[in-house]
Amino acid sequence: MRGNAEKIFKEMFDNPPPKPGLPDETRIPHIPPSRIPCTEEALQSHLKKYAQILMDEGADEARIVPIETIPQDPRVILKCSHPKCPSYGRSGSCPPHITGDFQKAKEFLNAYAWAIAYRVDIPREGLKYFTGPTQIEEIRNKKYTHAVGSMSRYVYGKGDLVERAAFYDGHYFAVNCHFGPCLYEYCEDFKDCQEMKVGICRFPFKAKPSVEQFFSIDFLKLAANLNWDYYMLGPCALPADFPPEYQPYFIGLVLVE
Repeated sequence: MRGNAEKIFKEMFDNPPPKPGLPDETRIPHIPPSRIPCTEEALQSHLKKYAQILMDEGADEARIVPIETIPQDPRVILKCSHPKCPSYGRSGSCPPHITGDFQKAKEFLNAYAWAIAYRVDIPREGLKYFTGPTQIEEIRNKKYTHAVGSMSRYVYGKGDLVERAAFYDGHYFAVNCHFGPCLYEYCEDFKDCQEMKVGICRFPFKAKPSVEQFFSIDFLKLAANLNWDYYMLGPCALPADFPPEYQPYFIGLVLVE
């Protein structure tokens, strides 16, 4: 985590959710498009640019990774339902509304050649939302939903900027992988997912499909491949259990080309 710690903590865990509706046209940035297709030299230049965008936006590390180094596992699909995620059955981007197929997940991922993996470090005081018995109490109140939604927006919003830049660079299949339910990330001000009720998403240009179901990526093995140490978070693990030198983090991934 880089910069003013207090300011970054607030940005991470206390940022406002988006409002439904069309974007404010006065806030849409000007991005000149590039010729399609680009050369291999231009692609490599783009990948370096995207990694730098992530670093400039506050990521603590960003790596260009070839797709063949990104591990997949069919068991990732099962983790949404066994044991059931607290958001199982509540989000239009998650099971059982959307159910993955591992063979298709391999086809989807293998259609790409390059990706950008990045990490965003979590301050120790933010661990209460993700690990230890206090996590159970936090889950019961709206403060938890807001904190987790804020963190998702903070982390994956950086990848969204790369997806947008890649699109105008001619990489029109670029996709930023959002981990977890979009219900927390975008609809925390609402009781339920509108797509589940009437088939129309409140945020059709923002909500992403479940990366677990569509790509079956083993993010923990990916972290190991990148030599990013990871310890499991959960209600049984206290923050004090982690080594003093360990830096918890969220991992993001943008599939580019």
